[in-house]
Amino acid sequence: MTQPSVGLDFARIGISGVRLEALFEAVPLAIAVFDGDLRLVNANARYRELTGITAAPPTRLSIYDAFPNALADLTDQIDAALRGATLATAVRIPFQHRAGRRLIETIFAALTEESGGRGILFAGNDVSEREELRETLSRSVAQLESIFDVIPDSVRVFDTEGRTVRSNTQALQDHPAGQPSTLRELWQLDRPRTVDGTSLFMHEHPTARALRGERVRGETLAVRRGADGLQMIIEVNSNPLYDEHGKIRGAVTVERDVTVKTQLAKALEEEARRTAELYERVSTEAERLERMVQERTQELLALQEARARERRLAAVGQLAAGVMHDVNNALNPIMAAAYLLEANAENPTAVRDYAVRIAKAAETGAATAARVGRFIRQEPLQAEREEPVDLSVVSDEVVAMTRPLWAERARGGTVHLECDLAQGAMVRGIAGELREALLNLVQNALDAMAGGGTLGMRTMTTDSEVKLEVRDTGIGMSAEVRDRAFEPFFTTKGKAGTGLGLAEVYGIVKRHRGYAEIESMPGVGTTIRLVFPKSSPQHVTDVTNTVRSRVARRVLLVEDHPDSREFMQALLESDGHQVDTAIGLTDAMALLEQADPAYDVLVTDIGLADGSGWDLTSFARERWPSMRIGIVTGWEPRVGAGADGDFILRKPVRTSELLAQVAGEG
Repeated sequence: MTQPSVGLDFARIGISGVRLEALFEAVPLAIAVFDGDLRLVNANARYRELTGITAAPPTRLSIYDAFPNALADLTDQIDAALRGATLATAVRIPFQHRAGRRLIETIFAALTEESGGRGILFAGNDVSEREELRETLSRSVAQLESIFDVIPDSVRVFDTEGRTVRSNTQALQDHPAGQPSTLRELWQLDRPRTVDGTSLFMHEHPTARALRGERVRGETLAVRRGADGLQMIIEVNSNPLYDEHGKIRGAVTVERDVTVKTQLAKALEEEARRTAELYERVSTEAERLERMVQERTQELLALQEARARERRLAAVGQLAAGVMHDVNNALNPIMAAAYLLEANAENPTAVRDYAVRIAKAAETGAATAARVGRFIRQEPLQAEREEPVDLSVVSDEVVAMTRPLWAERARGGTVHLECDLAQGAMVRGIAGELREALLNLVQNALDAMAGGGTLGMRTMTTDSEVKLEVRDTGIGMSAEVRDRAFEPFFTTKGKAGTGLGLAEVYGIVKRHRGYAEIESMPGVGTTIRLVFPKSSPQHVTDVTNTVRSRVARRVLLVEDHPDSREFMQALLESDGHQVDTAIGLTDAMALLEQADPAYDVLVTDIGLADGSGWDLTSFARERWPSMRIGIVTGWEPRVGAGADGDFILRKPVRTSELLAQVAGEG
């Protein structure tokens, strides 16, 4: 077979060339022709629309740069065509398109020039809709099969000869002694009669009428059904089935058992008659009672609304107090460490230690803010990245953070510490939340030991679980208090407590797929045990042994808050990136348009002074599809938000996570 020439010069070919060019553009395929140097020599409009290459025509483009939005490597297909394959098998490749992800059947075929050189022909056919239709049809058929079989009514399908084509499960139970294979056999077994006792002939059966083209709706019959042949009342609906030419090809009949319904309807009619008689006698009294009920109901509703308002206000106050309590707990070590940091500025070891403590306390405060945000927005936990957490290390950190407060919490008494921390107590979760849960338990333990006592902290590991225990020798709990300890707003501290501490602990443990236990006796003390699934060693090794390689990127940072913008710029530049900054939507768009070469990464806040960060990401994604785009927000990301972003980070941004995402490792 003679192969087509690569040099498709339509102007040189003349009239035939004009027709060929019109055909080239009219073919419903994305087509591109590459010469022996693998440079693009011609492409139709469908190819340009598929690849997003807007130059017209986009000639002399290398074949390796001609498919910038392909989501798979096309090298193997190109190499196969270069080896001279004249027939190529279509391969389905996903492409990132302006309208979304598209599935394209692609073919790379070898072409031979008149001079003997070789080229490549690319042809692509968009099969996204066809695949979606096929999957939709498959699901619909499966759903219809399931629906047909679980319908509680008896359903039978008949052909034009009255033969039973299909029956659902309920229909098969109607005659357990023998299944009717035809309409006549069904008629003989049922012996159908009207509700007034008149027998039906075969041709009067609803299915027989449907086979003649009649639509039967809600016809009530008395039939014999079941193993004992007892009479029952059924409601019958039957409909003819037509083919595409309008010719009857069968009928479907649906029968519903309405025996009980019919009996209840008769009883209801009798009851209604008696009720009407009684109503006539007591109508005046009933009207008077109705007015009294309405008045009393309005009074009760008003009282309930007032009480509900009071409860809501009290709950909001308690929530605010709990949030203030947790935020203050996070701020206290930050303020203390900041003071000590200034006092020991000349001691590098002390500076590093206090900086680490400030970071840990800030992480705990960030976890509190995240939970408040989720509560306000009524959205579930999402977007945080779980990481390996050593509960023994967290326990040491909490001891270090709270030790300055022990004397105050114990009201001057002496608190003795007993620690038994196992090595490798690894779980997967959010370190800030786990640290806050442990802070709550330690503070409750100190409150329970007003005159001092012993604070015990213990971690244990089994094959599948990690356990963390906080024990005190304080006043203990009664059985009633122990049973309600994890309830929100339940407290035994009076005005000094919010009732949110243990409730938050319980919520944190549940979010980490664990559970909590309490052992306590009045006058002896309390032990609270948190149990989590154990993290596998492979998970730990994968995270801890990862060494991040530094790759310099050209980054555009868009942030309207000056301090945040300056610190993030300094952080990215310290990692070797070239960073330009913008304070708003207009400035950012101007920098993107002027950049030469284009930016590798765009990192933008959502709330900008002159617009939305989502508008900026949509603009950038459409103009530069290969650019890596990151979103930074102070709120919990909503489900489905950020479809144009490659990654989303919630403020306060974790340094390691920001650097990894900008480097393209997230």
